[in-house]
Amino acid sequence: MSNITILSSGHLCSLQLLETCKTIGVDTICIAPGSRSTCLVKAASDISEFSLITHYDERSLGFFALGSAKYSKKPVVVITTSGSAVANLVPSATEASAMQIPIIFITADRPAALHHCGANQTLEQEPLLNHLMKEQVSFEVDNQASSFDMFSKKVTDVVSSALKGPLHINIAFNEPFLEKIQPADTYKLNPINLVKPSCHADNAASITKTINQHITSLSLVNKEIVCIVSNTVGSINVEALLSWSNQHNIPVISECSSSIPWNEPVIRHVDDYIKQLEAEQKEPVYVICIGAKWISKSLQLWLLKQNVLLLIHDFVATQNWLQLTCLEIMEPMRELTALLPNIKANHTFYKQCFLLDNNLKNQPKITSSNQAFTELTCLNALEPFIEDMKTLFLGNSLTVRHINNQLGRLKNPIMSITQRGVSGIDGLIATMAGIACQESAGTMGIIGDISFFYDMGALSLLRYAKSPTLLVVINNSGGQIFNSLDISNDDICNPLFVMPQSICIKSIARAFSIQYQRIESKQDLAIFKKIVKEANETYLIECVISS
Repeated sequence: MSNITILSSGHLCSLQLLETCKTIGVDTICIAPGSRSTCLVKAASDISEFSLITHYDERSLGFFALGSAKYSKKPVVVITTSGSAVANLVPSATEASAMQIPIIFITADRPAALHHCGANQTLEQEPLLNHLMKEQVSFEVDNQASSFDMFSKKVTDVVSSALKGPLHINIAFNEPFLEKIQPADTYKLNPINLVKPSCHADNAASITKTINQHITSLSLVNKEIVCIVSNTVGSINVEALLSWSNQHNIPVISECSSSIPWNEPVIRHVDDYIKQLEAEQKEPVYVICIGAKWISKSLQLWLLKQNVLLLIHDFVATQNWLQLTCLEIMEPMRELTALLPNIKANHTFYKQCFLLDNNLKNQPKITSSNQAFTELTCLNALEPFIEDMKTLFLGNSLTVRHINNQLGRLKNPIMSITQRGVSGIDGLIATMAGIACQESAGTMGIIGDISFFYDMGALSLLRYAKSPTLLVVINNSGGQIFNSLDISNDDICNPLFVMPQSICIKSIARAFSIQYQRIESKQDLAIFKKIVKEANETYLIECVISS
């Protein structure tokens, strides 16, 4: 900081705020251009430890930050100017709120004197994000030392809570933004002393006691028990989970939304596996769920049939949207595997569960008899591409459901990331780009054509990827998931729900200077596999599904 010339009180406040953010681990700052945020952007550029990401669209930028924070588990800052720029953060903020992603939204504002008088690019910005934030603070910059001290304390208090959800810091700046109005030596940063949240031992003991009493009351010793792992806020301690599973004879069934790598010895093919358990009447008497936001419809219906279960997650609000009969443990401050019950389950049932899983693995994968290039055929043929990656990002709707059921155990420790909060198809390319800016060993995304068209402006963000990426677009002529729903029999389904598009994806790739490949068969994919590995470039792959 000794080499930085502080140019104004607004510049000073911005430096204080961003230095505070750096203290909690922020190393990526996403910036959308605008005059009112000049002080913030100048401060961000002054701090050499930050990686700066710039983009012209605040909506995509917010999702880019979301993907970056999801992958890194570290807070990411988004800086915008005033007015409707802030409103464009709402979509990513809703997802960050639902999934407790640590994004710090810093929005520049106009001073109070310019509100409610017709000034351009001015609106009440706090209400736009307030209901979505873990914490929010607003401040108007002036030249008083006492005001700066108050500002320092406020941002310290707010930023301290950043690791468990999104924050909004709204700062009103007066013009001129970077013109000296006092001698430079009067501007000095205040010391930063963050208060770290603590995990109380007595609370841990109380939770453990509650779980043990619950388990004891059910007389579960030597009974049939399974464990379902789905979406969690933090990463699961996989080693601890698998050790517990082996010692206690409790098989683990993992959805693709979990943080368990795909090479680990857990049960996948969730839909087919649940159906097979029911068909062979190998029903457990008790189910332990780690995480929530279940993807599989079969799993959801199956859970509804269970008489009692244990639901453990690290969200701050209830996740029992299915209204299950369960003991729900919400523990956002502790590693979830530390809360797993100490109960010895039935070893014979444990072995039978894995035998059943092996039988499913050995069954031939679903293919079309006439060699048509279906979605399932395509996803199965993409497995060799996935094996070469480190991270797999899955779009919503059909893609994530098919992968959840079709993809089995892989040779390599690939991590899969999903977007299962509230955003639907919104911001999927931008989220993938945010992941790719953190992942140095290869990122692959699989999304549908409508999702692609919705967010294609975010393709320019792929330039921040640390290594070549693959974006696979499953072009099945619209939102085909609607053809599996009740509306499919109505004449309005195709024009008003499926909405097939005639937009040329190849032309879009060319416009963004991204390599493009059209795929129409399994054979095309097999041939292209050699090309893409040698090219070592980012590719947009359009897989055209047979109608």
